[in-house]
Formats: sequence, structure tokens, C-alpha cells
Amino acid sequence: MSADVADVLVVGGGPAGAAAALLLARRGIDVRVLEKAKFPREKPCAEFFSPGVVDVLGRLGVLPAIERSEPARPPGMLICTAHARFLLLYDDDSGSRQALGLPRPVFDQILLDQAKEAGARVDEGWRVLAVVEDGGKVVGVRAESPKGEDVRLSAKIVVGADGLHSVVARSLGLDLPVRWPHRLGLVARYTDVDHIGTVGEMHVGTGRYCGIAPVGNGLVNVGLVVPLDAKAPGEPIEEFFERQLQALPGARAALAGGRRVSSIRGMGPLSRRVRQIAGPGYLLVGDAAGFLDPFTGEGVYRALRGAELAVPAIERALSCSDHDPTTEYARSRRAEIADKEHFCQLIQVFLGVPPLFDYAVRHLAERAKIARVLGGALGDYRPAGPALRPGFLWSLLRP
Repeated sequence: MSADVADVLVVGGGPAGAAAALLLARRGIDVRVLEKAKFPREKPCAEFFSPGVVDVLGRLGVLPAIERSEPARPPGMLICTAHARFLLLYDDDSGSRQALGLPRPVFDQILLDQAKEAGARVDEGWRVLAVVEDGGKVVGVRAESPKGEDVRLSAKIVVGADGLHSVVARSLGLDLPVRWPHRLGLVARYTDVDHIGTVGEMHVGTGRYCGIAPVGNGLVNVGLVVPLDAKAPGEPIEEFFERQLQALPGARAALAGGRRVSSIRGMGPLSRRVRQIAGPGYLLVGDAAGFLDPFTGEGVYRALRGAELAVPAIERALSCSDHDPTTEYARSRRAEIADKEHFCQLIQVFLGVPPLFDYAVRHLAERAKIARVLGGALGDYRPAGPALRPGFLWSLLRP
């Protein structure tokens, strides 16, 4: 079957796709979202969103709806190793900043509902099979409808917002091999956790780490990141999860007395690389455009900010037949995230050398200016460039 669709077809209804659809619809552009799941749906992701995410939600006009769901508002993150700990607070010249903790089914549903209210057409239960090309340009997708029909949907521009295992990127041959890091992420929610206060906690061990974040209504999100090959063949996921927690005494102590109230969800490998993020007739946003590791928590920020950067390029392409959004979007996104990307890679180097990471954490407690720069970069409300300068690194690592 074939069917006309919209000016813009967004594949994926998560934060990147919902934000793009919301902004496009508000500009009067005919946009349709195809999402394979039925919302609300669980997502194997952390649920701690940086102050930079809060800023973008404010610009999108959806923060009031988020606040009505009574999220947690952590003012910082406690970073712990076996021998040191440091409370990294979010603050800038205007005062204290806050992150956001909220279960992904609630967060994602709010964003998608806002896109619908803005005028985007949202179709759930549609599984995209491949992109459709004509003369080297993407002109739509092939998808399976909820009734099992094989349907061709045409569009002037396709936005791939379909996550780590993007069908859009894969069908275009854009995926690149990831050599490092190779990690598996496991996520669950707990209740009755009395040892977690208003801040999140990050417990770092050898080859693994665990993030614990309050997400409102007495719940905490527990995210474990471990080597991809750590799970023994046939080992039940519950036993594996508990075994990995045992390797992080600080995380185990923080969860003492707590009770797991969700299934354990996993995803891996977590890293993703693509050859390019845009081309004739398509753009990639969110994790589909690349992802390194969840330690710095930039995933949702990058998804929302990427949507903000993509929409002006799409709008100009639709209004001017000879305008190609490829270069404009790729250039603006690269300028926006290049320093943060290098910063994340640097942190991965520290994580790979536990004595070095432990040394840095111990020194942060003594060096407030350094901690403030790091807090801003990790919180996505200050540029990461200053944290890459040799003088900054020397100030952090000097005896």
C-alpha cells in the first residue's frame, strides 16, 4: 500500500522526536510522528535530567506540565568512589540550579501529549521497516501499521529520532563500529530507600558505576552500567543485577532496606557512532545521531537541544526548494556539542583508571572553582570548553 503523509515524518516519539514534532507543529508545519510502542511505555534509561534539560523544557513551554507531575528537583549529585566522595552542586552567577527526576513513562508521555496539543499527528503502534529513497534522496519510509499492513509513507523530510538502534540510520548504512566503551545498562526503580536524600548519587567502581536518583513520589531510579560481557550465559537478570550491586558497596549501602518495585530493564551496547547525521531528505536527532555513555547524563539534553537545532533548518528547507538543511543542521549541532563530546571522552579516560578518578574526586572537595566549572559542564548550563583547557586540568590534578 502507499499513502501520502506529511511535510515532515518523525520516526520515534521519545524526547527527541516529540520535541521536534512540537516545535514544527507550532510553526504550522504538517508533521506526523510514527512510534512503534504504545505510550506510556517503559524505557531502560536513567531518569535524572540535568539543569540544562530544565532550561530547554522552559523554552519549549512544557515545564509547567512537568512540574504538575511532582518530580524530584535534585540540587546536585554526590560522586562516590571506594575512598572519596564529593557533593557536586549546580550553581551559577544567578544562584542555585536544580536538576529533574521523573520516571520516563511520565516524562515521555507529557512531551508527546504536548506535541499532539500543538497539532502534530501521532500514530502509535507503527513499526518503521526502512527508509524509501528516490534518486539518492530520502522521500519517506516503509512501515508496518498496527493492522500488519505494509505501508509506504511519503514525506519531504524524514527525522530519525528512533534511538540507539535507529532503523533510519541502519537502513541508510550510517552506523559505524564502536570500539570503546562496550557497556551494558540496567535500570530499575526502588521504593523505601531511606538513605537517599534530595540529591542524586553516583557510585563508581572498577569497570562499573551505579547512578541512584530520586524521581518523585518516594521512588528512586537505579541505573547500573557494567561491562558488556559481565553477564554469565544463562544467568537470570535479577541475580546478575544483585551481583553487580554487590561489587559497589556504596550503592548497596545506599539502597539498604529498599525494595525493588519494577522489572529490571537493560540495553546494550550503550555507545553509538554514525557516519553522518544528515543528508538529502533526512536528519538524525537524539541517540540516533550518536551516543557515548550515560555517565554524564547528556542523552536527554542532547535529544531536546538537537531538536531545537534541527527545526529551523527543516523550516527553511520546506519554505525554499533549493535549501538543503543538511549542512546547516550538521554545522550547528557540531558547534553545540563538540566540546561536550570531548569532555565526555575525557571523563571516560578517568573512569578507565580508577586511581586517577579517585584522586580527582578527592581534590574536587578542596577546589571550589574547579568544581563549579565541572558542575556547569555536567549540568549542561555552561560550555564544556573551559574544562578541556590544559590549565584547568592541571588545576584539578596538581598535588
